Amino acid sequence: MVPEPSEDTHPLDRGRDPSHAALVRGLAAEVAARYGGDLARMRRANGYSNATWVGDGIAVRIAHTPVDMAREAALVRALPREVGHPEILGEGTAEGHGWMVTAEVRGRNLHEAWPTLTPAEQRQAVHQLWARTRIVHDAGSSLGAHVASHGGFVPATLGDAMAAAKRADAALELSSARRARLHEVVEGYFRVAPEVEHTVNHGDLALMNALWDGEVVALLDFEFAVLGPVEIDLCRLVCEARVSEEGRRVDSEAGRAAVEIAARYMDPVHGCALIHGAAVLDQLRDLGIWLALDGTEERAEDWRPCRLLTSLLDDEGGYLGPLLR
Repeated sequence: MVPEPSEDTHPLDRGRDPSHAALVRGLAAEVAARYGGDLARMRRANGYSNATWVGDGIAVRIAHTPVDMAREAALVRALPREVGHPEILGEGTAEGHGWMVTAEVRGRNLHEAWPTLTPAEQRQAVHQLWARTRIVHDAGSSLGAHVASHGGFVPATLGDAMAAAKRADAALELSSARRARLHEVVEGYFRVAPEVEHTVNHGDLALMNALWDGEVVALLDFEFAVLGPVEIDLCRLVCEARVSEEGRRVDSEAGRAAVEIAARYMDPVHGCALIHGAAVLDQLRDLGIWLALDGTEERAEDWRPCRLLTSLLDDEGGYLGPLLR
């Protein structure tokens, strides 16, 4: 049982063992000090798999689990300058936890800035976010050596994906129609994915992984970069623009822009199967994270990944509806 969080527990650490969160914070403070930073003066930035603090001219990112960031650091150093990723000042491990220090870049986290943007600015941000992502895709031949063929929400094998699907089915008690659709969509993705061109995808193309300063100035956090169909990034772009924090579909200029982009870049033959499959795999991963949380009082049907997954399995196709018709 995870101990109860204290009143001063950061919202991003709720659901985590407070003693472990304190360990990670302590390690981050030690790393920040090496580069002239004081964690007490730095602000906590968005992010779930890693803890990040920004300020004093640097950004410190440290993994919550004992994994290193050497592969990600190598990829980042190989990225074209136009991607805008901040300069890496150092990387290493502390008690097994990988860390990376980058230069602080002027701008706000796009997820935090999003509610303050006008509809036109949101549409602009979607186009600019995709433009920087396309730079990564176009450089795939030179970046591929630093990226694996699975990771993030993309399982290594169909068997792994089907195991996640069975766990979701058991937890959510899916109807027979949704269960059949789930298996069909997952199997369809793995069947056609080998038939299309693969490139380096960001793998976690979320608003929180970009910086905004009147325009999108940087694409961040390549820890889940993966070789695969471009639909891996497209499904996330559409979800970010068309779905609210609560998991409700939003009709907006940004959403329409994302759909237009996806329609243009999807594979002309297998695009529907790939973007649908990638979106379902994305929610299966998120649902797995939710299921692993200890002591949550939310009903399963209120979980955002549950709401998104079940809608993707309905005839309308959830937030991907306009692309699946």
